[in-house]
Amino acid sequence: MSVPRTQMQSMNGKRPCIQRAQETHQLPSQHEDLIRYIYDSWRGPCVLYYSENEPNPKMKDFRPFNLDAFWGQRVVQNITRTQPSS
Repeated sequence: MSVPRTQMQSMNGKRPCIQRAQETHQLPSQHEDLIRYIYDSWRGPCVLYYSENEPNPKMKDFRPFNLDAFWGQRVVQNITRTQPSS
């Protein structure tokens, strides 16, 4: 036994007209400024190099450390230590 489907009909027999509210989508000026700044700053690649005009006195004894060479030497030492002597 099947139950008939209920249908909603308007009084005059026509389909009801659905009116959507017109949304005015306005962004705050701060938001627009932020978007404009990001858009302008990301337009193209830009490379900036930092350099100090005067050397930092705390860095006078600084020596650069070559991490690749350090790890390479360590690997070689570990290999030579673990090889059985013949």
